[in-house]
Amino acid sequence: MGNNLRFYFVLLSVGAAIGLGNIWLYPFFSFKFTGFFIIPYLIALLVLGIPLLMLEFSIGQYFKKNVVDLFASVRKWFSSIGWLMIINAFIVMSYYAVMLSWHIIYIFVSFGLQWKDNYRSYFFDNVIQISDGINNFTSFSLPVFIALIIVWAVVFFYIRKGFESIKKYFLVTLSVFVVLMLFFLFYSLTLDNALVGIYSFLKPNLRGLLNIEVWVSAFTLAIISLGLSFGVMSAFARRSEKGFILENSSFVAIFDLLITIAVGFILFGILGFLSAKQEFGLNDLAFSDYGSLFTTITRALPFIYNPEILSFLLFLFLSLFFILGISALAYSISNVLVRKLNTSQFNASVIVVGGGFLFGLLFVIKPGFFILDIINHFIIYTIMITVLLATLAIGWFFNVDRIAYHIDKNSILKIGNIWKIFIRYVIPIIVFLLIIFQIKSDFLLNYNNYPFWAVLIFGVGAVVAPVVIAFLLPQKILDK
Repeated sequence: MGNNLRFYFVLLSVGAAIGLGNIWLYPFFSFKFTGFFIIPYLIALLVLGIPLLMLEFSIGQYFKKNVVDLFASVRKWFSSIGWLMIINAFIVMSYYAVMLSWHIIYIFVSFGLQWKDNYRSYFFDNVIQISDGINNFTSFSLPVFIALIIVWAVVFFYIRKGFESIKKYFLVTLSVFVVLMLFFLFYSLTLDNALVGIYSFLKPNLRGLLNIEVWVSAFTLAIISLGLSFGVMSAFARRSEKGFILENSSFVAIFDLLITIAVGFILFGILGFLSAKQEFGLNDLAFSDYGSLFTTITRALPFIYNPEILSFLLFLFLSLFFILGISALAYSISNVLVRKLNTSQFNASVIVVGGGFLFGLLFVIKPGFFILDIINHFIIYTIMITVLLATLAIGWFFNVDRIAYHIDKNSILKIGNIWKIFIRYVIPIIVFLLIIFQIKSDFLLNYNNYPFWAVLIFGVGAVVAPVVIAFLLPQKILDK
């Protein structure tokens, strides 16, 4: 029984990590800075990512409570940290669902390659039907609206029975995901000029490691690539076998890294192929924002063998990332609502799906792509603030020796005492510095040259509103 619990716990955690981690950023950073970006990233995982993952796993196992009551057990008003995690999860879940809806559309239009005549115009004008600026708030994209309904129907199917349904469907989803990943990994290596693209992804440059931006990017990515600060990992840990914290955390981080590198090989193999077909330089093709996938990778698909089938499989493969991430976030939120609203898992699932759908309509309206871009950029602040508060709460306001002892339970390496130092001192300092660097970067509030009012409302608002709401929400609502 214990081995089964541990298997499903690791399975769910891996699925959540690869679904929530912004794995598209790692290939871009590796291309932009140096193939040796893996060095600062590995250091960041060891110093920041894995210890934080251990924190979320251990407190989930130790307290055996939902994330709101978990932090309230430390100090009553620390329930706000748990609420902030849930709000983070809700916001990210809602716009991830809209991004998944784009993939759903492309799955259907793969038959006929309907974008092949004008890939850019098709995405912006036919699919998301974007406005010419942040205006026209009363119009929306009907195709995305319909696809969004499909997305939430799938998510409801995953979480409607709580842990029992999500563990079963995660097993199926991850199995299909791994098969498709291996297929596209090997297929991309067979494409003409693929190795040139992959070399640009891996090209070494030791001087690049002297750039402070490289290290800031690596440590920021270590936080956002493992699905931290959403209450997901502690929710899964509640249902797991006690102990094995270090081993489980390391396995999840390693698997996430391998997936990230594999995706890098796939993307840059295709980009190398495209650069040869259309005589573009790779600098003109590499992208960091996810929307560019639909205006870059799609350009290569008409040139490959059996393009309709392979396009269908590629967008199915990419969809699985989001299905895993959205379902994990939805489960995390419903896990809290079951207790806080004293209701059933089915009813909590209906509330989560309904709320996510309604909030997601903000990104379906014609300026929704711009709004999504702004919120996605600024949500990193709330993620890092949440991480900082969580480490301070456990490290300084709780008997952290208990958690350290729990971490060492059943572990081969006894690193609880070292972990304490990281949680109390090292990680809070690093995260605080990352926040300062981010503030410095956004100081003039001219992100992507959006209007000041838009950045203020959708950017700063996405940071301030969740924090204020979280601290206004009480620990107890209707739960008894």
